[in-house]
Amino acid sequence: MFWSVAGAVSVRTKIMGIIIGLILALGFVVGLVVQRGLSVTLERERQEWGLAIATGLSNQAQELILTDHLFALYTLVRNMLDTYKDILYIFFVDRDGNILVHTFEGGFPEDFLQVHRGRRWDGTRVEVFDTEQGPVRDIAVPILNGRAGVVHVGMSEGGMAETVAGYVRQIIIATAAVLLVGLLFAFVLSTILTKPVSQLVQATEAIGRGDFTWKAPLWAKDEVGRLGDSFEAMAEELKRKERLRAQLLQKVISAQEEERKRIARELHDETSQSLTSLMVGLKVLEEAGDPEEVKLRAVELRSLVAKTLDEVHHLAHALRPSILDDLGLVAALERYVKGYAGTTGLHVDFYAQDLNGRRLPSPVETTLYRIVQEALTNVAKHANAKNVSIILEQRGRGVVAVVEDDGRGFDVTWWRSREGAKGLGLAGMEERASLLGGTLTVESRPGSGTTIVVEIPLMPEVT
Repeated sequence: MFWSVAGAVSVRTKIMGIIIGLILALGFVVGLVVQRGLSVTLERERQEWGLAIATGLSNQAQELILTDHLFALYTLVRNMLDTYKDILYIFFVDRDGNILVHTFEGGFPEDFLQVHRGRRWDGTRVEVFDTEQGPVRDIAVPILNGRAGVVHVGMSEGGMAETVAGYVRQIIIATAAVLLVGLLFAFVLSTILTKPVSQLVQATEAIGRGDFTWKAPLWAKDEVGRLGDSFEAMAEELKRKERLRAQLLQKVISAQEEERKRIARELHDETSQSLTSLMVGLKVLEEAGDPEEVKLRAVELRSLVAKTLDEVHHLAHALRPSILDDLGLVAALERYVKGYAGTTGLHVDFYAQDLNGRRLPSPVETTLYRIVQEALTNVAKHANAKNVSIILEQRGRGVVAVVEDDGRGFDVTWWRSREGAKGLGLAGMEERASLLGGTLTVESRPGSGTTIVVEIPLMPEVT
C-alpha cells in the first residue's frame, strides 16, 4: 500500500516532502528539548531565588519578632511584595501556628490557615499548591530554627510557564521561516535533479518510437550527467544495431528471393527436365512391344529417377540439413566440412571439444551452423587459402566457434565500413550472434590470414 502510493508521487514531490519532513521534525525536537530543559532550569532558578528571598526575610525578621515590632515587619514584607512582582504573598506564623503578619488583601485564606496551623518546622520546606490563580510555589523557612516562627513566601508559577511558552513561540516562528527557505531550496534542488531525468524520460520515449536523434544535454559531471552520457552511448549503440538489423533484414529478404530464384531455376532446369524426360520415357515404354526394349527403357528410367532424387535431396540439404535436427551441430558440421573440402579442394581440420555429445539449444546450433557456413563460403570466395581450421568448444557458460584460415587476409577497419560489411556479409554473421546475446570478433591483417571467433552464452541449465 505504501509503495503504491509513494510510487505514484513525482520525484520532485518526494524531495520536497523529505526536506519539509526533516525541517518539521528538527523543529519539533528542538522545541521539545528547549521546553523541557528551560522548564527545569527556570524551576531550579526560581526555587533558589525564592529560597534566597525567604532566607533573607527570616534573618531580618528575627529581631522584629522577638521585640514584637509587627508593624515594622509588615512594612518590610510590603516593600518586598512591591519590589518583586512574581511574589504573590508573604506571611509569618509564630511557633504555635498563629498568623503574625500577612499580605493578603481580603484577609488570610481559611484553607491556608488550616494547612499551616499546628505544623512543626524543623527545616526549609517547598510545596506547590493549586489555587484560583494557578499553581503557587510555597517556600517556608524557619526563624531561629522554628523557635521564633516561620516565614512563608508564595511565588506564582504562571510567569515561568509564560517565559517557556515565549521561547517555544520563537522556535515555532524560526521553524516556519526555515520551512519557507527549505521549500525554496527543495524546489531548486528538485528542479536540478528532475530536469535531466525528465529529459531522459523523453529520450526513452523517443527511442521507444524509433527516434534515435536525441542528444544528451550538457549537464554537470555528476551521477545524473554520467547517466545522460551513458544513455546517449546506449542510444548510439541501439542506432547502430538498428541500422545493422535493417541491413540484415534487407539481406535476408534478398537472400530469400535469391534462394527462391535458385530453387525455381534448379527445379525448372534440372528436376523439371528430368520429370519431363521421365514422362516421355514412360510414354515410349508404354508403346514398346519388344521385351528387350522395355527392359532397356526401364533401366534408363530408373537411372533418371535416381538422378532426380539426388537433385531433390541436394536441394533439400542446401535449404536445411536434416542431420542438424536429427544428430546435432557436431555431426552436421562434420558432414558439411567433408563436402566443402571435396568441393573446394581445401584442407580442412575440424575439432569439437568439451561437448561430450550433448545437444545445444536449437537456436544456438542453427546460428553457429550458419555462421560457420558463411565463414567457409567467404574463405572459398575471397581468402585464396590452402588450409582452414575449425574449432568448436564449450568455454565456461558459453560455446565458442573459431574459423581460421591462412589466406591473404584483409583490413579489419575496411570491414567495419559500409562497403566492407556488405562485401563479406560479416555484419549478418555479427547480427546473428548478437540476437542470442553473443559476440563476433574478427582478427585479420593483409597477408596474415583471418580468424573469426564467435561466442554465444548458454542458459545455466544447458551448461
